[in-house]
Amino acid sequence: MSVKKYSLVFLAVLCASALSAQDWTGRGRLEGNVKDADGKPIANATVSLRWTDGKGPDVKTNDKGHWARMGLNGGQWNVDISAPGYQTKKTSFPVSQAARNEPINVTLEKAAPQEAPHEELSVGGKKISKETADAIEKANAAWNEKNWAEARANYEKVLVDLPDNQGVLEHLELACYNAKQYDDALNYAKKVVAVAPDDTNSWLIIAEIELQKGNLDEGKAAMEKVPDEKITDPGPYLNMGINYYNKGRAADADQWFTKAITKAPESPDNADAYYYRGLARYSEKHVDDAKADFEKYLQIAPTGTNADTVKELLNSMKPGKPARKTPSHG
Repeated sequence: MSVKKYSLVFLAVLCASALSAQDWTGRGRLEGNVKDADGKPIANATVSLRWTDGKGPDVKTNDKGHWARMGLNGGQWNVDISAPGYQTKKTSFPVSQAARNEPINVTLEKAAPQEAPHEELSVGGKKISKETADAIEKANAAWNEKNWAEARANYEKVLVDLPDNQGVLEHLELACYNAKQYDDALNYAKKVVAVAPDDTNSWLIIAEIELQKGNLDEGKAAMEKVPDEKITDPGPYLNMGINYYNKGRAADADQWFTKAITKAPESPDNADAYYYRGLARYSEKHVDDAKADFEKYLQIAPTGTNADTVKELLNSMKPGKPARKTPSHG
């Protein structure tokens, strides 16, 4: 019996503010072993590793049926393992760049061409209908063309057979997000974390949308689900701080601006974190701390967007000068 399996092209997003495609290379490592039904190693089997963009390396097994590959990006990888005279094994595997990934041990069954052709459709080991398989192909094609409405419509058809499939839910989450259908994106993001509680990208999207809706505490709760080491861009922390500051919660804002600063303390691109923290501290009457932040801003970004405002604020802090009201920021 020949088996045809469909694999969704999973998309990993590092953060809600950076949804563009990435190269497949990274720091992750995968390895595994390929054997036949009798437990004997299969040498020279081909292991095809494909990332979300459909690109990736091919690896050959050695005489002991072992293979390994370094330099892989994090996220969901499609893994196809084939050898002459054997049925191809298709699977998917999440790769971590920080932790050790478990070996992929595969047993290949002998090909049986004498059997009458029979097509079995599945995703992740779960059988699907022909209609669902067609919907996957149409959805993936629409996704590649950035036709978010058509992609969403077809991925929703896939939910009939795969209601809890993480990849399908992630695609729906991002299709809605890219189409600016934020309420629907929030709904699908919550479904993703219900089946994958450690999904960093979905928690970041939840935090961003909750903040857009003015739900600060909900946004904070979502942000706290993301380990600090998973966030390399100061943007999410800066966004949290600005929202708290504009709601008059300067002390809370101060904490988030500090988190943003620690990600890139000397970068001119992150100078605004000092500016906003200075505003928060100034409004809390911590004048010396605010002054230090404003001076740091001018040190690393002397011609920055807010440089003139910072100079005016510093001038107002001189003895005998009337206090200047701090601005709000959207």
